[in-house]
Amino acid sequence: MAVSPGTAGAGKGTGEPPVLVYVGMAGGELDVFHLDAESGHLSRRGSVSVGRSPSSLLRSADREVLIATDEATGTATAMAINLRTGGLRTVGRAATGGLQPTGATLDRTGHYLLVANRGSGNVSVLAIKTGGALEAIETFPAGLGADAVAVHPANDLAFVANLRAATISQYKFNTGTGMLTPKPGPPLKLPPGSGPTRLVCHPSGRWVYILNETNDTIAAHVVGDDIRALSSLASQIVSTLPSGFPAAKSRPGDLLLGPKGRFLYATNRGHDSVVTFAVDGSGDLTLVGHQPSGGRGPAALAVEPSGRYLFVANHEGRNLVVFRLDPTTGSPALVQTVPLGAVPLAVYADAG
Repeated sequence: MAVSPGTAGAGKGTGEPPVLVYVGMAGGELDVFHLDAESGHLSRRGSVSVGRSPSSLLRSADREVLIATDEATGTATAMAINLRTGGLRTVGRAATGGLQPTGATLDRTGHYLLVANRGSGNVSVLAIKTGGALEAIETFPAGLGADAVAVHPANDLAFVANLRAATISQYKFNTGTGMLTPKPGPPLKLPPGSGPTRLVCHPSGRWVYILNETNDTIAAHVVGDDIRALSSLASQIVSTLPSGFPAAKSRPGDLLLGPKGRFLYATNRGHDSVVTFAVDGSGDLTLVGHQPSGGRGPAALAVEPSGRYLFVANHEGRNLVVFRLDPTTGSPALVQTVPLGAVPLAVYADAG
């Protein structure tokens, strides 16, 4: 991977590691950027080819490996990170255990990769070994259109959003073996026409927020401490679109909680916006506002660890947009638009 000399980022002039931003694009190119934390501007430092359609980007527990899951090939690739430059070198590769892996996450220890395979309706677990080698553990049934997976902060539960089935599969997660045990009984059935595609767990562990693509909503579900499962009914359902905008002309793309769980963000493809919600002490969402995404077809979101900057990948606009987040309101303000050479599919940001 070609990387230009020098660094920029969180520690510019301080000796601290830079903030690295990775963008996976259709065709398999993965670009690396450094973020200048003072200005919010990105500088491109190089690129590497990884598969054909890197749809998820994650980082291992030891922070030395970046893992890309490829939707087109059904493969997970582990790449060692040069912590000075952000450069990448392939060190491991394994099949995800299913077709069209569209959503992936790490468990809370960072030692296991969990992948939702939309094309085959299942979820797979892979172990991340020392040095970045990947080892398949097992593949488990989920539901039609398994689109994304999330792990509870206590690291004992996992949830899978099934787009076509309009359900949430729930599992007990064994951190010693990586095995998933399905919750007894049928999956959690959502209202007809929901179409869940993304879900995130609040860092408190008390709520799970589900993004419903078909009806442009976000639903909040309480995690029951007694049964260690989601409430059967949503405690709140909010629209991702402003009042009066035709739902048929837009579809939500991605869902993201800020680092401290104070603000929730989602993208709207069609309305071409980022919607911001404040999260109160009871888990309820209050609309903050809608911000133009800076391009057409916003989808993937990422936020860097300090919570100061939000990154939005615009599919049709073929760009990456940097927003500065207001620490009080959570509102994003446009900082920079970076043109890309292909359609962006995934974004990941972290300190080097």
